[in-house]
Amino acid sequence: MEAIFVLLGLVVLALPVAVIVLIIAHVRLRRQVTALSRTVAGLHAETSSVSTQPKSPARPANAASAPMAEKPAAPPPPPATQTAQVTPKAPPVLPAKAPRRTGPSALETLGVWLRDNWFYAIAAVSLALAGIFLVQYGIETGLLTPTMRVIAALAFGATLIAAGEAIRRRFGDDAASATAYLPSVLSGAGLVSLMGGVLAARLLYDLVAPGPALGALFAIALFGLLLGWRHGPLLAAVGLIGGMAAPFLVGGQSENPEWLLLYFGLLTALGLGIDTLRRWAWVSALSVTLGFVTGLLLQLSAPGDEALMASFAGYAVVLVLLALLIPSRALAPDHSGLGIVETVAATAETLRKPIFPVILSGALLVACCAALGYAALFSATTWQLSVGLATGLAILLTIWSRGAPALQDQAALPALTLLALIALPELNAAGRAALDARLAAQEGLTEQRLPLDLSLLLLAATLVGLASAWRSLKPGRYPAVWAAAAALIAPLAGLALDFVWDARALLGAWPWALHALALAALMVALAARFARADGAVRLRTALFTVSALACLAFALTVLLTEAALTLALAAVVVSAAALDRRFDLPQMTGFIAAGVLALGYRLTFDPGLDWAIDVPVLEMLAAYGGTLVALLAALWLCTLRPRPRARVFLESAAWSVAGMSVSLVLYHAIEAHIGHGQQDVHWFLGLYGTIWIGIALAQLERLMLGGPMRWLRAALAVIFGLVALGNLLTAVSLGNPLFEEQAVHGVIGLNTLIPAYLLPALALILGAWRLGHLPRWLRIGIGLPGAALALLWLGLTIRHAWQGGLAMHTVHGITDGELYSYTVALLLAGAGLFYQALARRSDALRRAGVAVIALAVAKVFLIDISGLAGLVRVFSFLLLGLSLAGLAWFNRWVQTRATPDPEP
Repeated sequence: MEAIFVLLGLVVLALPVAVIVLIIAHVRLRRQVTALSRTVAGLHAETSSVSTQPKSPARPANAASAPMAEKPAAPPPPPATQTAQVTPKAPPVLPAKAPRRTGPSALETLGVWLRDNWFYAIAAVSLALAGIFLVQYGIETGLLTPTMRVIAALAFGATLIAAGEAIRRRFGDDAASATAYLPSVLSGAGLVSLMGGVLAARLLYDLVAPGPALGALFAIALFGLLLGWRHGPLLAAVGLIGGMAAPFLVGGQSENPEWLLLYFGLLTALGLGIDTLRRWAWVSALSVTLGFVTGLLLQLSAPGDEALMASFAGYAVVLVLLALLIPSRALAPDHSGLGIVETVAATAETLRKPIFPVILSGALLVACCAALGYAALFSATTWQLSVGLATGLAILLTIWSRGAPALQDQAALPALTLLALIALPELNAAGRAALDARLAAQEGLTEQRLPLDLSLLLLAATLVGLASAWRSLKPGRYPAVWAAAAALIAPLAGLALDFVWDARALLGAWPWALHALALAALMVALAARFARADGAVRLRTALFTVSALACLAFALTVLLTEAALTLALAAVVVSAAALDRRFDLPQMTGFIAAGVLALGYRLTFDPGLDWAIDVPVLEMLAAYGGTLVALLAALWLCTLRPRPRARVFLESAAWSVAGMSVSLVLYHAIEAHIGHGQQDVHWFLGLYGTIWIGIALAQLERLMLGGPMRWLRAALAVIFGLVALGNLLTAVSLGNPLFEEQAVHGVIGLNTLIPAYLLPALALILGAWRLGHLPRWLRIGIGLPGAALALLWLGLTIRHAWQGGLAMHTVHGITDGELYSYTVALLLAGAGLFYQALARRSDALRRAGVAVIALAVAKVFLIDISGLAGLVRVFSFLLLGLSLAGLAWFNRWVQTRATPDPEP
């Protein structure tokens, strides 16, 4: 009974073969007609007067239709003079650029081929499905035993391969033959049938063990490689597509589906091997694409299988290694030319593109890194595996890039993936959860072991950094970039472990600080090694020195208190300036700038001004005063070298920290003497506003550096200025003793009105005078509020002298003496401005003096005339008249001195 069904199956399978026979006959007739037409055209051309022109277009036609015809067309050699003229022109122009610009792409070529030969593709698919469906039919009906089903599939595949080989030997397989592409179709379908039979025997029926099944598939793959090398890319494409689709078409389930990844990897290696033998680039692209996609589909088919997920992560890395090694035909890649990043950053002068293996490996590497991130989400085990694979891949690519310079930029992808696996909470959630669970299980035990997870993660990043340092020491392009990578990878991983994993809480302060100190020692050793290698050019030495200082500063942040940490960072800035002075390391300017910014952040925000207000005055003075001393020392050390950027950062920071220190010392002094209550808001707001004025002025001073950070500094200056403006407006309005019940403490001329109004006024006036690089309108905008605050302070000081500290409010009225004092103060202020105008020969100060005198006149005629009485009013107008007469003469004299004499 089974024999009858086998015969029926063979009859069914004979139908596609009959169709193929008819196709062969049709193609043969069409080729004969085409040959006769060409013969007639040739005979007609011989009758024309020009006999050479019809032959020239025939050669390209033959070459295009049959690649093997190029060699027979070559024998007629041109004259020696022609060869001498042709050979120099070919290398510079035609081979390098013309084919890449004008030739059709691989997709266009494939589209044209499918348009002309679509029936071959359909025939190949039909025959491949016939073999697979034969096995499936036997499964569904149960008529054939498992062994007979597998034998039928294998026999059918062998028959197709034999038929294809027979046709190729008898009729040929080139584009000019009547059976073009037919042997490839038959052999490709036979390969698919053989693979499907072996897979069914292993996965469905368990007729063979995994080892023999893998060996059989390997033998079929090698056989397919040989056939593809002989028959052409069509067979390779058919074999690849059919082989990749075979496990999904056969169906069924297996307890170990990850075994299929070996099969997919084998097929991918088959496609890459065909490309490396025949240089069919699209075969490699097809093989790696199908290999990765089928592996992903297999993993998605069993989403809860941890073993399959781990196998998929390793499989993705293996695909990358295959794509790197097989095209090179060696144990190490040899990709030369430009890298992908170099091509993207290239100018119009460099029009070359990377070689195809570089593009192939780059695209596959991106997919591999995405697969590692995807696997890390599954469990702690797969996350650890992803970290290990990313580390190994980064080290391998770094080492291999010495002999394959086009792969230098690709080494950054797995390194960045490693940092992402450590730093991104979404990717390392499984690893952190497993660590927390293990630590929770150890609670209550007498002895607890320190977890090695964080140490191993830091070690992984350190190994990648060491590989980058080794690569930087070797000859090649971009040694400074490799050195920068070596100096950054491990410290960045340490920062991620500290902020994301809270390493100091898990390990303790001292153990975690020892990790940072060990890393600093390693960076010092690398700096010494590169100092011997670099000689006079010490860029790489500076990079490792900066990294060592950063690691040292990080260790100090773990161990020290707030004040000690600030002082330690300030000491690191001084150390950087000293190293620059001793060894001439201009790259230290960047570290000094970063250190200044870090100090500014600590002094202002974290722990910030609130901490400085709450702690004892000595601790505050140690932090802020010590930082000021360190900044001045670093500024002095920078005088020997031409470091304008470092000087600007240090000078602006020194002025700002000096303002902070003075303001905070005044706060602690006043607060210790009188306390801080609701009636003391005015001086607190003034001090706070003065601090923010200094911070904003520091950003404005750094605008002279220019560069891309100019707008950021301007924005920060605006933000800090608005904070200062808010405090000062509150001090002038809601905190003003004239309008609110505020207590002014101190004696006449030395009281809390000085920190409230005079100190911010002096800060604004000093800033307007110092920042000479700013536009004139901006300096005036800074100086005018300062002058207004100074006048307000003067007026409030006069009122305090007449009313006392508790009667400053306007409800207490104004005495005649107080009103007369305002007039005298305005006249004296005008006279002072006139004197400064003469001393400085400034027309602006003279006009300001005129404005103050005008204000005094307006006060006398609008206020004093009604507010004063008796002799006080008489003396007020007498003083005003005499003062105006004297100032009028003085103003005229100043104008005469300021106006230059006319030239004769």
